[in-house]
Amino acid sequence: MKIKERGLSPLFVIVSFIIIAIVLPSVFIFIRLFHPVTESWLHIKEYVLADYIRNSLVLVTGVGMITGILGTFFAWSLSKYKWRFELLLESILFLPMAIPPYIAGYVYGGIFTPFGTLDRILVQAGVEPIRIDILSKGGAIFVFSLFLMPYVILISKGFFDKLPKTIEESSRLLGRNQTSTFFRVILPMSRGSLVGGIVLVMLEVLNDYGLVRYFGIPTFSTAIYQTWFGMSDVDGAVRLAASLMSIVIIILLVEQFFRGRGRLSQARAISDRGVKKSASKIYKAVFYVLTFVYLLFSLIIPITQLAWWSSIAKQTNVMRRLGSILFNTISVGVIVTVLVVACGILIGNLNRLNPSIVSKIYARIVILGYSIPASIIAIGVLVTFIYVDRSLSGLYGILDVKNLFLTSSKFILIFALTIRFMAIGFNSIESGFSKMGKKYYEASKLLGRGEWYTFRYVDFPILKPAILSAAILAFVDVLKELPLTLILRPFNFDTLATRVYTYAGDEMIHEASVYSLIIICVSIFALILLSFIRKGTKI
Repeated sequence: MKIKERGLSPLFVIVSFIIIAIVLPSVFIFIRLFHPVTESWLHIKEYVLADYIRNSLVLVTGVGMITGILGTFFAWSLSKYKWRFELLLESILFLPMAIPPYIAGYVYGGIFTPFGTLDRILVQAGVEPIRIDILSKGGAIFVFSLFLMPYVILISKGFFDKLPKTIEESSRLLGRNQTSTFFRVILPMSRGSLVGGIVLVMLEVLNDYGLVRYFGIPTFSTAIYQTWFGMSDVDGAVRLAASLMSIVIIILLVEQFFRGRGRLSQARAISDRGVKKSASKIYKAVFYVLTFVYLLFSLIIPITQLAWWSSIAKQTNVMRRLGSILFNTISVGVIVTVLVVACGILIGNLNRLNPSIVSKIYARIVILGYSIPASIIAIGVLVTFIYVDRSLSGLYGILDVKNLFLTSSKFILIFALTIRFMAIGFNSIESGFSKMGKKYYEASKLLGRGEWYTFRYVDFPILKPAILSAAILAFVDVLKELPLTLILRPFNFDTLATRVYTYAGDEMIHEASVYSLIIICVSIFALILLSFIRKGTKI
């Protein structure tokens, strides 16, 4: 027996307000595009816009190709072959996700620049220093690829794990060898998941500000920041954000095209995957060499270098403001995490109880929110809050508060971070709801229990692992987020990420390493905890 819910329930109204809050900044960006064109925008459009587009496309193309090829190799190897210490190996390969690319960029900048770590090591060894131009587009592609590759590995491996063994067996019976089966059967079938992982990596590249700023590569994110703060040109920043959004839309349309043509029916049970095989000696050698090289450059070298720099930084006053910075970071992270989880529960529950076209559209809007680069969200939120503050100027005069009260407060930062990471909470929680279904909810309602009782004593205990996963992912992403925090933070408000950026920009790389290590250690701990939660959960 199904329990019917009214279309205009309190849950529907609350979720509708959340969706309006997500969409509103984009609406204000669109409206602002009709403002008169400024001279600075004309200069940008004529002289430098082409460079922003070219640099952005070079970065996303290069990183997409490298992570796509190597990420697919690692994912397929982990999914289909047996390895020594397999669980440990799989966990370690995902740990580079804990290191934000901008921190990795500062590390490799300090290693390869003249008179850096590599030069000192070679001089002490009596070898002529090697000049490697790491602060270039090639260097940025190298760093991005190292630390964003786990996204492709994670998504691709999830697809490969679900492939039934009959697919490979049928191909072998038709006369194809193992290599031909992979390239002509498996790879075309998996293009939807592969493209999904690569697109996620591309969006992370477009979202980055710290690495491209430190490497001196003009991209949309650096241009938006410079136009807003350097030229005080809101309309120019809005038009740059709209241009970047056009690139994002094209990338998302390409992803949808490949996903639509690469869907696979998974009607068979996952137990039909078959037993993992032993790889050949040559394949094992290639895999272990590539794994060692990858972990060397993505984990061992960065963490060792940061630990060494941190030991030097102890002699400075870098620890003086650490307490207040930790408080700022944790307080914002906790507030945003609570809001993200709460919104995820509300939207996920609506999608479960009222599966309509409207609820599906709402879910799609939430997911697309994470696809929008942080610089676009920042500009949209800024324009929105400036409009709200101006509308409330009369009330501010009565209350004797400053004009841009909301725009200059932490509320604007919390609002923007919640919009940015709401998709993370929704995806995890919605997955939990979909596994749980409606049978327990309907049984509780038939027994005469109310909505709150049903959620607290029936839904919540089953949903707890999904909620914990959403909270961990949201908190870690807030901890690492730089562009939004840098643009929207109140005056004299620092977090771990902004302090790393400030120290690195002032060439105080030793001091930056202390805060970088804190971010990395918390992120690694969170990833390990998340791995235990997911492996120990069965619904």
